[in-house]
Amino acid sequence: MVDGCWGGFSNYASSEKPEGGFETMSNLHPRLLIIEDLSTGPLDPAGLALHFDIVPVPNRTAALIQCAKDPDRPSWILTPGTSSGSLLNSFGDAVVLVSEKGSVTWRDDRFAALTPVIQDQATAWCTQAPPSTRRTQFHEDDRHWEILRAPSTEGTWLCLVLEVTNERRHQLRIEAITSAGSQLLHLDRTTIASLNVAERLRLLEQQIVQQVREELRFDNFEIRLLDPRSRQLELVISENINPLKLGEVIYANEEGNGISGWVAARGKSYTCKDVKADPLYREGLDDAASSLTVPLRMHDEIIGVFNIESNSPGTFDHQDQELAELFGEYVAIAMHMLDLLVVERYTVSEQASRNLLADLNDPLEEITEVARQLEDDQGANSSLTSRLSAAVSSMRTRIEASAAGPRSILDAEQALHKIKVDEDAAGKRILVADDEESIRTAVGRILTELGCTVTLCENGRTALAEFDRSGDVGFDLVVSDIKMPDLTGYEIFQEARNRFKGIPVILMTGFGYDPNHSIVRASQEGMQSVLFKPFKTAQLIEAVKSALTTPA
Repeated sequence: MVDGCWGGFSNYASSEKPEGGFETMSNLHPRLLIIEDLSTGPLDPAGLALHFDIVPVPNRTAALIQCAKDPDRPSWILTPGTSSGSLLNSFGDAVVLVSEKGSVTWRDDRFAALTPVIQDQATAWCTQAPPSTRRTQFHEDDRHWEILRAPSTEGTWLCLVLEVTNERRHQLRIEAITSAGSQLLHLDRTTIASLNVAERLRLLEQQIVQQVREELRFDNFEIRLLDPRSRQLELVISENINPLKLGEVIYANEEGNGISGWVAARGKSYTCKDVKADPLYREGLDDAASSLTVPLRMHDEIIGVFNIESNSPGTFDHQDQELAELFGEYVAIAMHMLDLLVVERYTVSEQASRNLLADLNDPLEEITEVARQLEDDQGANSSLTSRLSAAVSSMRTRIEASAAGPRSILDAEQALHKIKVDEDAAGKRILVADDEESIRTAVGRILTELGCTVTLCENGRTALAEFDRSGDVGFDLVVSDIKMPDLTGYEIFQEARNRFKGIPVILMTGFGYDPNHSIVRASQEGMQSVLFKPFKTAQLIEAVKSALTTPA
């Protein structure tokens, strides 16, 4: 291997030209620093001495120190290990010596093999560029070249021509990913103004999938976000990678949680060249052979992982890692912004309702007291006073329901006595899963009034047990909350569909809050509808009737 130490190339011993007009490198006598003993390796000291002043050095560090001590002297570093052959043509880059008039006085075989366009550009630039300029770039079609020059003998330039096509393409991909990432953070306001949170999430995920395919050129990938409380890595986007089996989880832990768990725990990227030989790898893509996993980071906090897999071994290199890490930064920011938006809506709406209840409490108490006094008044109209008391009670109940936010159905108490048995719903077996007792009970009462046979479940595991218990009879509809302590709404959706072919599923969420992105994933696979808490009784009934009557 030969490396060049570039200083000012001005100390050449001779400028005599041999027959043929091209000056040979033997006349220049640059210094050749050879790492390791000259007696080892297939070196020819006598032949090398014709072209170089040979300096043995013990290691690369010593060679670089030598270069630094004499920066104006042209120096080359050689590591023995391959046949020396024609050393002049082993530099790895094209080399040419250009006179002050722009004529070529010496060139190596690689420079001679370049196209005339690149040769002409290199020699012209050497003589026409300002004296202080040492570096430039040219391109020909889709190939890119970098040209470096240093002064040689008086009035001449030693020019090194390097092909940088791969580096340039990598830079262009970085620029494209930077542009694509910026688009994730600047969704058009007119586009998202009419969308609810779940629809905005769906739009964001569609953009991420599209850009990963087009810019990163990866087809098999998944994104998992870290639950800061449980430390579980929850799947939010998946393309062509097998989901975990029911009950299997991945935690941010270095041991026993695959590469994704290791990356989330360490905060470092991990390239797996061969999944069969890597003990950390955990099954994902069918026939996977290699993988690349990078952390999703917000400032110094790890919020998830971005995992890419390939059917070919050794697919990913350091450039792929750099690109994935760059795009991962934008994904992390976009996901974080969306979560903040949802949580803000969740908390602001709930706080606004509570503030309203506090503000109206005194006037409501006063009206209630007036109603009591009227009821005690023998001359008052008892019918009107009763209506007044009922109206005040209803107003208070509705405001309290609003303040309860996603833990309530807005008008359940008022609507229950008005519900009639519906012929489409009568006799239908419906399972309701929600860890909020108030919601679970209210939904059950409403559906019972419709004529349904209702099974209430306080969590996901209970729902699965009821699935098993139902046997061949099964259920006609499943209504499940998206976020429960043990299972997500998407997992309930999957299990229901696996056990009962074509069964409709309705998911519920508070103000669009969807930490596992169950809505998008279930919608892509045929989910009927979503109810955003707090909802009204009529919305629940409409969704249930539609789910029960719409063909699978």
